[in-house]
Amino acid sequence: MDAIQLAFPEPSNPFFSPAFIVYSRAQAIADGALVDVTEIGAEVGFKLPVAITEALHNRLMPKKADDAIGQEYDGRLWDVLWQAAFTIKLADPGTGTFSFTFALQEVDAKSGRPQTTDLRLRAVCSPGDEGEQIVTIGFPEDF
Repeated sequence: MDAIQLAFPEPSNPFFSPAFIVYSRAQAIADGALVDVTEIGAEVGFKLPVAITEALHNRLMPKKADDAIGQEYDGRLWDVLWQAAFTIKLADPGTGTFSFTFALQEVDAKSGRPQTTDLRLRAVCSPGDEGEQIVTIGFPEDF
């Protein structure tokens, strides 16, 4: 996420001034709200810094049963980044938000059988803390 600045309405008491909160991408990464995946993103083909949201990071972590069907975090992350890069390449120039669906392979907790769960994801290209272009990937509700 790029730097977020929130302005609150002017309080009715003249002794208070408007409050501003700035939360930078660097701080979000330090806090764990974003996970920097730039290194793997570069292997996939991204030329920009890439981060995923904490919620997506947690969802990509395989459960023990998923390990048995060959699912691992790095493989899932690679697939998400590849699909995001492919979606971005196919988009109209000038587009900054890209939605795509990722098919996550996992074991159903009730039946114990492998299943595919579709995750609706969003990649957002926006300015970073220093105005540089960055990419953030997560669930639509993460933005």
